[in-house]
Amino acid sequence: MKRLLCMLLCLLLLTGTAMAEPAVVTIDLNGTRTPISPLIYGINNFTDASVYNSVTATAVRQGGNRMSGYNWETNYSSAGSDWYHSSDTYLSSMTTPGYVATSFAKIANAKGVRYHLTTLQLAGYVAADKAGTVDEADTAPSSRWAEVIPSKGAALSLKPDLTDGKVYMDEYVHYLIAKLGDSTSALGIQAYSLDNEPALWMHTHARIHPEATGAWELIEKSIAVSKVVKALDPNAEIYGPALYGYTAYDHLADEKDPTWMSVKAARGYRWYLDYYLDEMRKASEAAGTRLLDVLDIHYYSESSRTGFEDRLQSVRTLYEKGFRENSWIGQWCQHNLPLLPTVMASIEKYYPGTKLAITEYNYGGEDISATIAQAETLGCFAAQGVYSAFIWGGNAWQYSGINLYTNFDRQGGAFGDTLIPAVTADHSKCVAYAAVDSDDNSRLTVMLTNKTAEAQQTTLILQGGVPAYQSVRVYAVHGDSADIRLLEDAGVLLNPGTLTVTLPAYCAAMVVLTTDAP
Repeated sequence: MKRLLCMLLCLLLLTGTAMAEPAVVTIDLNGTRTPISPLIYGINNFTDASVYNSVTATAVRQGGNRMSGYNWETNYSSAGSDWYHSSDTYLSSMTTPGYVATSFAKIANAKGVRYHLTTLQLAGYVAADKAGTVDEADTAPSSRWAEVIPSKGAALSLKPDLTDGKVYMDEYVHYLIAKLGDSTSALGIQAYSLDNEPALWMHTHARIHPEATGAWELIEKSIAVSKVVKALDPNAEIYGPALYGYTAYDHLADEKDPTWMSVKAARGYRWYLDYYLDEMRKASEAAGTRLLDVLDIHYYSESSRTGFEDRLQSVRTLYEKGFRENSWIGQWCQHNLPLLPTVMASIEKYYPGTKLAITEYNYGGEDISATIAQAETLGCFAAQGVYSAFIWGGNAWQYSGINLYTNFDRQGGAFGDTLIPAVTADHSKCVAYAAVDSDDNSRLTVMLTNKTAEAQQTTLILQGGVPAYQSVRVYAVHGDSADIRLLEDAGVLLNPGTLTVTLPAYCAAMVVLTTDAP
């Protein structure tokens, strides 16, 4: 092995090519195999069909601030603080009840995306009109708002009463099932989110919920709405509580909330996530059915906002012990880092069997650093056992990071569905994730990144039962183009167990080895 690396290094020096220090990736084909959830390659979208032409997604979520004030009976919604607290027809001008959600599911289904997650309303009120700006004097309760009630307590109708000043969550779910089929239907809604970023309601939706969201308030509302969904569609998955970021994980909306302070001290919780999980477990046991299927958090990297180089390293906060990112998270929150293992530990302790979703995330950037961060993020999600993930927004660079996993050759070529061990020595320079197709070793896919400003020679050492790989293809994003390009002669098989891959500076690549003839 040392001879091989020395030989390669000497050859590079002789040719005068600027190269980073060689990297080595060890891949164990006989190592522990971990299924990868197909839902981690998701996007956020309302009803924009054109998005699906840019990114090959496997799941789609309909969420965000607009959905907190969405009135399913009329399709009116509230912009909240995003736009003058305007109540309007921004989401749809159609008068057909539930049109925003039904069209969302139909468009996604037509584009081949079969997992649909939409949002239910918990904040207390939704837009009652389309008259524009809501002044502070008209804060709910007022005529500008319709009250949200979990259960109607009467016969559910497909023609909701538009004059009673109320909207019912059970009637909404009943309507969606009638129009689309239940969660087992390809066209139906497979999952429901218990609103969006409740810790921010007093800021984003001050006309709906001007006070800080209470620690118990959120749990109580989550239980009530989850119960009505499960009564109507037992197989539908419930996502909650859609917390916006680290501060909300820790103490929701108010660290001095007396309810939270008391229960945290009495029960020894690490953070608010523990309380939420514990109470949802207790409520589920009392109800005789699981009321929380997926713990739902959002994650917007703090360090990625500071620029190119920090963005390249920022994903490591999610998985690497001892890494300290360049932000207040890295400075003050080491006790809860790396983040995903800590969240998983909370799940295991307080509500085992609950899945984990990151239903909003975005590392920013409009250059190759965005693609590299996106590619590393998806590999991290696979390795950490994340169930579903949905990028918020997105641009061509980020979409290429997803497409490297879901459609690298524009013919449906995808990362394997089963993760196998891939070890690199220095994540600051090179990260690798490897996968095969179920129990089939005949095709090996390896996600590689080069985070350095120079071309990098990477040696893949394949261990275990190595098939006779004959063909190597390297699909990559690099330079000033967000396109995925096939790198000619970038990968060379030196023997059945060794492969060298030459990556351009700042690059994310999918390496594909097959037993087919080249």
